[in-house]
Formats: sequence, structure tokens, C-alpha cells
Amino acid sequence: MALYEDCVCLAQARLIEGKRKKAHVCTIALHRPSGGFIRLCLPFNSSPESEIRRWDVFSFEGSPDEMDTRRESVGLQVFLGKHGQATNGERKDIHKHILSTYKYEQELNEERQSVGILLFDKDTVSFEEGPLSSREKEYRLIMQDKGLFFPNYKLYMTAKSEGYQSRHFRKQVLEWNFFEAIRKGLDPLAAFGQYKHPYAILGNTPYQRNGFMIVSFLSAPSGFMSYALSVHDTNRQTQH
Repeated sequence: MALYEDCVCLAQARLIEGKRKKAHVCTIALHRPSGGFIRLCLPFNSSPESEIRRWDVFSFEGSPDEMDTRRESVGLQVFLGKHGQATNGERKDIHKHILSTYKYEQELNEERQSVGILLFDKDTVSFEEGPLSSREKEYRLIMQDKGLFFPNYKLYMTAKSEGYQSRHFRKQVLEWNFFEAIRKGLDPLAAFGQYKHPYAILGNTPYQRNGFMIVSFLSAPSGFMSYALSVHDTNRQTQH
């Protein structure tokens, strides 16, 4: 078991419960001591760790999950507490750091990374609904029996991005805030329009390692997107 101190919550997917795992929220955080991403499942119950939300700083003890071999995944064993939120100045530094890790999806797959960043043209964004898979229909029934919300459709986003050969992508959106809005009967896309410079945190699943979904959106400070692209281009030229 290892100690994970000074973790900052960045992205959370919508609530889910299946046959093997109780209700939980898949969470991606920045482990500031190492500068790397970690993924952990936070329980959805009355525990203190279930109250973690974006920009919260927290610590825990964890160990590799035998059922999940993705390198960024950690099983939470002992929650050590929440330590406030990242300040505005810290958030700016965090944006700069995580955007400096930007890689195309093909590069993430080649390096077997399961968490990444997605940059896209905001003016080309569109959202659409799609049918649930058979597995998701099972989740929905299980959760309905327990009074937990799971929508009867999937949400997808399409936009242009230079990170793809076709110059555009279509990805499923899992963001917690979107589905909380749907549960409350509100427009889930209202907040997205307020992001001046949106980018996405990507994650894959244990069952589909070479395809990514949008876990959450963040909004970068002005100029940070061009910075991310320049760092990426410099890294590619160095490697070649």
C-alpha cells in the first residue's frame, strides 16, 4: 500500500453501479508530488470520500487494483482526508501542467496511457443522444431498483480536432455535472457554453483500452491552448 498525498480532483464521470461494484464515481486526479494522473473509484454513500468534487485536495492510502491493470488506476484503501480546494493561482499552474502533457489519442494508445487531454475547436462542437448498450441497460435496471439515476440514453460530442486523421471525432460524454443536470431536469449543456477555452479530460475503460471517452471538461486560461500545442509539436520533433 502506498501513500498518495496532495491529490487534486480534476474530473468525475457520472454515477454508476454494476453487478460487481457498488455505486461509485470514477474520478481522475492530479497527484502533484509525481505530476502524474491517477484514477480511483470514489464510493457514492455517506463517507467523507464520497464528498470529493472538482478542485478538492485530498490524500489517501491505496494499492493496485487486481481487477484493473491500467497504469493510472489505484484502489482506495484508507481515506486520509480532504484539505480544502486548490486556489485560483494553483489552478492556473495545474492547467499549464496538465496541458503540457497533451498527446494525440494515437500516441496515448502507443504508450498505453489510459488518461489524456483532448483539444478541439469549440466553434465546431455539437452534442447528440445515442442508445444505451446492453451492459448499460443492465446498469440502469440495477440502479433504478436502488433509486439511483441513470439516463435512458448516451450523450455524444462531435467536434474538429487536429489530433485525428479525419480532423474530427465523436466521443461519449460522461461528465458528472452534465448528468446531475439531466437528473434535475435542467439543460446539461448550459454550463458548457460558458467555457471560453474548453478542453477535455479523456479516459478509457478496462474493457476497451484503445478507445477514449470524455470524462469531464475544464476551461483553460487564455493562451494555454496554443501553449499545449507548441509543447506537443516540440516534443514530436524531438522524438523524430
